[in-house]
Amino acid sequence: MTKIILTCLALLLAGCSSIASIGAGVGAMPVSQRPTYDSPQQVIYRIDEHRYITLENYEDCRVGGIMKWHDARKDLHVVMSRYKDGGRGFWPGKFSIEPGDERFAVPSFGCGDKACYLTIAFTNDAGNTWDTFVGGQYSLYAYKEAGSRQAVIDTDVRVTKEGHIYVIPWHRHMYSRYRLDGTKDQNPKGTAIRDERCAPENTDTMSSFDRQALEEKCNDSRTKKPPFPPLPPGRYDEYDFASVPRIKTTSGQERFTCDPSLNPVINDDD
Repeated sequence: MTKIILTCLALLLAGCSSIASIGAGVGAMPVSQRPTYDSPQQVIYRIDEHRYITLENYEDCRVGGIMKWHDARKDLHVVMSRYKDGGRGFWPGKFSIEPGDERFAVPSFGCGDKACYLTIAFTNDAGNTWDTFVGGQYSLYAYKEAGSRQAVIDTDVRVTKEGHIYVIPWHRHMYSRYRLDGTKDQNPKGTAIRDERCAPENTDTMSSFDRQALEEKCNDSRTKKPPFPPLPPGRYDEYDFASVPRIKTTSGQERFTCDPSLNPVINDDD
C-alpha cells in the first residue's frame, strides 16, 4: 500500500512540474524583468552642474531603458523608473524644470497595448525616492504616424521649484496642472495630485457621479478667451495660457537627447 501511495504522489508531482513548465515557458522571463542590453550609460538631460538624468540598459535610442537620477553633490544615484521590454524611456516633447531643493518631476514616455502615455516621475525628498503618475495619453501610433508623432513632440512639460507641473499639449489648446504637496509619502494612488480646474459648490454630501456632473458644468461655464474670471487658490483655468509660468532649465536644455551612435540600431536583415 505504501508503495502505491508513493507512486501516486510521484505521478502527481511530475504532473504539477509539467503544468508549471508549460505556464512559465522554457527560458521565460518574468514580466517585470527587462532584457539586459550591453549599452553604455549616457546623460540624456542635464539640469545643472551637479544634477542630471541618465539612460542605461536600452536596446537603442528608439527604445528607452532605465532612467536614473544623479546628484553629484550628494553622491546620489537612484533609479527613477523602469520599463518593460518595448517601453520608451525618454520623453520626446519639450521639458523645462526650475530646480528647487526637494520637489522634482521628470516626464517619461511609454507605449502599452492600446495607447502611449506621458508618465511623470516625481520626488518630494530631493531624489531619494520616486513615484509616478500618468500625465497624458496619446495614440498608439505616436511613433508611426506623422500627425500623432507631432502631437507628442509639441507637448510641453514645465516644472516649477514649488512643485507645480504644467502639461501643455498645444494641439489641444488647453493645459493641465498637477501639484506636489511636499510630503514624503505622497502617492498618486492615494493623493489627489491634479489641481481642480473649477470650483463647484455644495459637493460635501454629493455622490461622486453628481460631483463629476457639477464639475463638468462648472468647467463648461468658464470662458475660453481672456479676460478670465478669478479662481480660488488651488484652481486654474485650463485655457488661460498667460497664467502658465515661463520656465528655463539652468543648463538651457529643453529636450532629452540620446546619441544613437553609442548603441546603433541593428536591423533584422543586417
